[in-house]
Amino acid sequence: MVSCASPTGNLQAEIEQFKKEFPNHILTYQGKNRPMNYAWSGDVTQRPIIFVHGSPGSWDGWVHFLRDPELQKRFQLIAIDRPGYGGSGEGTTETSLAHQAQDVLVVLQFNQSHLPAILVGHSYGGPVIARAAMDHPEQVSGLVFVASSVDPDLESTKWYQYPANWWPIKKIIPDALRVCNEEILPLKGELQEMLNQWKKISAKAVIIQGEKDDLVPPGNADFLVKKLDPKVIVKVHRVSSMNHFVPWQHPELILEGIQEINSTIH
Repeated sequence: MVSCASPTGNLQAEIEQFKKEFPNHILTYQGKNRPMNYAWSGDVTQRPIIFVHGSPGSWDGWVHFLRDPELQKRFQLIAIDRPGYGGSGEGTTETSLAHQAQDVLVVLQFNQSHLPAILVGHSYGGPVIARAAMDHPEQVSGLVFVASSVDPDLESTKWYQYPANWWPIKKIIPDALRVCNEEILPLKGELQEMLNQWKKISAKAVIIQGEKDDLVPPGNADFLVKKLDPKVIVKVHRVSSMNHFVPWQHPELILEGIQEINSTIH
């Protein structure tokens, strides 16, 4: 996996509109390992959906979903800045997927439904939500894997990633890109540690993968189909013409995945 950044398009306009509509809905909480930043909308008495971005990224990459009126009626919608990004200790890298999962799930303290969450993870967010479901199954009812980097055999390090981690080079690159590089370099080992734990996942799962994805190899979807218990897989969406940027170019697939999972856990 290499870094992914969201296409801009009308994203900035949506972010500004969200801030006007929900001026007090971007907050900070104390995670297990650091202060964490998140944005939310919807109904706090309904099942939570937590959106987890890739590498690099931030909560606002999910703003289209936070502003969806139908989702707002049926769920509490939560988008996180992962550790090391935005308001979650920007520039301070967390390489442990287990620690990232801990910090993400602490946000459930603000949900009043007491229902386990549906987690949506894009790219690097995929292994984070998987680790959350492995380590804290009582808190997770569903997983939407979106172009997720989960197969250690498909993780390859590019030659330029090593010098980008050398001092003083890493001192002059933007914090988000440095953190991205620092968390991706050990990702293969983190995924290897999870190899024997996939069958522990009891949460229902939807897998979304584009066959034209040149950042996360499509074989990651095959890995999920192989490693997850078949009983938990609700749907596998493979789209021949789709690339890596599913949340912004094909949000309808994620909305469909949420609905498919929700219909199985009521």
